[in-house]
Amino acid sequence: MKRQSRNVLFDRLHRGVVYTCMGLTLYGTYMLGVRVYRYFTVIKPARQAEELRMLEAGAAKQAPSLDKAPTLTS
Repeated sequence: MKRQSRNVLFDRLHRGVVYTCMGLTLYGTYMLGVRVYRYFTVIKPARQAEELRMLEAGAAKQAPSLDKAPTLTS
């Protein structure tokens, strides 16, 4: 039985690390996509509905606004 050289072992180890990094990158991209999709389909509409409900109730004048930028007038 022929003994494998050290370079073959290092090549296999490096290939395993590269495949692991590629897998983690793909999984992370998928998870980021899920979060972005959830933000635009669930969180943002709920936030807008809550803001609209507060405006209709007149609570906007009572609660301080988080937006501190001055309004622009023409």
